[in-house]
Amino acid sequence: MTRTQGLLRARLPVLISGMVVLAFVALVAVAFERQRGTSELGAGGRINTVGTLIRFTNRAAPDFILPDLRGGKDIALADLRGQVVIVNFWGSWCPPCREEAPVLAAFAREYADDGVTVIGIDVWERDWNDGRVFLEEFRIDYRNVYDAQGRVTIDYGVAGVPETFFISPEGQLLGKYTGPLKSADQLLSLLAELGITLSSTR
Repeated sequence: MTRTQGLLRARLPVLISGMVVLAFVALVAVAFERQRGTSELGAGGRINTVGTLIRFTNRAAPDFILPDLRGGKDIALADLRGQVVIVNFWGSWCPPCREEAPVLAAFAREYADDGVTVIGIDVWERDWNDGRVFLEEFRIDYRNVYDAQGRVTIDYGVAGVPETFFISPEGQLLGKYTGPLKSADQLLSLLAELGITLSSTR
């Protein structure tokens, strides 16, 4: 065996280890890039950037009682039984939440007399006054609450914002939409897919 061959043989384990590490780093980078396509990490938590509808069957909506973000009476989900309830988890620090805020505000006003109630749940804020400023900025009239302890967020399995849950008049979770809502027509379409039909003509 020549000296060169001996050196190559001695360095072979190091070279193999280096190649394994590079391959692992490449796989992590690919996985991260794929994840980035659907969500990003924001100032307060994970941000959902791509919309996906997930249906539920035989699943009751977790009850909650939370303080009104504007300082009014506490809001209890049980008090809304008999109505279709749209629960939107959001944060003032979340760009897609800011994009969909006017859509939800307009929809809530448009269908307030059709047995549909929109409830916003502000989560992962540094200061809940930021949420109040958000409501004023986007002229949001529908009720909003603050989940300071994050318990309701956990109960609903929220992994990022925005996430919007659809609850039947009987209190059953019909489905959830992860990602920003783009229009009232999209909301009507999502409701229809979940078995709730509202008139789109006004």
